[in-house]
Amino acid sequence: MIRGLHVLAIGILVLAAGCARQPVQPVDNWQAHEARAAALTHWQLSGKLAVRVPDDNGSARLGWRQRGDDFRIDLSGPFGQGRVIIDTTDTGVRLRQGGEPPLEATSASELVWQATGWQLPVEPLLYWVRGIPSPETDYRVLERTAEGLLGTLSQNDWTLHFSDYHATRLLPLPGRIVAERDDIRLILVIHRWTFPEAAPAERSDT
Repeated sequence: MIRGLHVLAIGILVLAAGCARQPVQPVDNWQAHEARAAALTHWQLSGKLAVRVPDDNGSARLGWRQRGDDFRIDLSGPFGQGRVIIDTTDTGVRLRQGGEPPLEATSASELVWQATGWQLPVEPLLYWVRGIPSPETDYRVLERTAEGLLGTLSQNDWTLHFSDYHATRLLPLPGRIVAERDDIRLILVIHRWTFPEAAPAERSDT
């Protein structure tokens, strides 16, 4: 019996080692890496988003599917308000929430604020989640990781800290982003990256 338990324990350790996150390889050419990340327009992530403000805190499960210019953001449980879905339409952006009429606007950030009171910078976040600055406004790279990836970024009055990069088959992508502005603190933990099935090179995750 003892020997059997020993063998089982070894098997569990081997399985755990096989599931461990692969190390991220150094990025020798940042411009090339940034171009590859910018060209990555079809992806999906799942994780958790937490918001810390002086008078309230909250968290939500996050699912984000990007297909070119079209996206769908699924927030489950923000501040106990249930499920919020934000997606693109032919005329702009729509927000749907259970028991409420849909809201529409040209800005996803505005819709999130109306529905949840969260100051979530959705438009630049589209780039930040890929570990690159938004090309829309000026920025400063304050620190890089040991692998040459973004470590700390200042943009749009936000200071962002990137860490726990995932070594996907396409390129390294962030696993944790902490964004701070004034007394607002956003924490995004990405559990999983997945890519469309269309191209063999994009059939990957973490």
